Amino acid sequence: MSSSPSARTQVRRADPSLKERPSKESMRPFGLPRWIGVLLYGVFWIILLVPLVRRWRRRESWRWARLGIAAAGALALGVGLALPQPWATGAGAALLLASVMLPPLADPDHERKLQARHGADYFLNGGQFVDGQWPQVEEHGEDLPVPTRLYLLLKGRELLAVPVKGKGEARASLAVDDIRDIRVAGESYRPVYVSEAKDPPRREQQVDRSAKTLLELVLRDGGKLRFSYTGAFSKHLAETAAHAIYSVRRLGGADGVGGESPEVFHIVGR
Repeated sequence: MSSSPSARTQVRRADPSLKERPSKESMRPFGLPRWIGVLLYGVFWIILLVPLVRRWRRRESWRWARLGIAAAGALALGVGLALPQPWATGAGAALLLASVMLPPLADPDHERKLQARHGADYFLNGGQFVDGQWPQVEEHGEDLPVPTRLYLLLKGRELLAVPVKGKGEARASLAVDDIRDIRVAGESYRPVYVSEAKDPPRREQQVDRSAKTLLELVLRDGGKLRFSYTGAFSKHLAETAAHAIYSVRRLGGADGVGGESPEVFHIVGR
């Protein structure tokens, strides 16, 4: 076999002009000037930083980080005004503004984690607790203050009251079997199935954001627990909570019908 250079297979590029094209720089996308590339890099870096900062703001430690940012801003602002140094003044003002404009954020998984923490089967919007005395109070023997915004959790055959503003502890509880009647807007709740063919969804002409609906749990000893729901969907929220409690109560035979399956419908009503 010949090893002379002329006998070797020559490899040619498919496009000879590729050899003449300059290599692309990371800061010059699409052949744009370098300063535009630097500007775009900074913009996209800030955009990618936003979700990271949002995750930081959901942590418990963010309040301390925010306090540190405010302290650093105040220090830089004081130094900038004392020397004076315009760059320090601007940096301090920016840090102080950031500490004000970046408050803590609520954890979007807070409710799911709270349900898992208590081992609850159902998680309900309890509206605002406005009247009544809970049969079982968990903390220091003190009843829940009025008014208090609540989460209602159904754990087996027990209804737990967890204040929205708090550490997620159950402050009071109630056995579902002790509920004699469930009332929504003053009427005893009974689930009613309404076919969409007979009553199709429709857009409301006017939305009453100040509407209020009262949910009442009438206990066997004659006591009552009242919860108020406010807003355009107040009745829907009250009926949803009433339906969940009604279904669990019905399942256990609280009405004297042991082992009867709960009536679960797509649309709940009076």
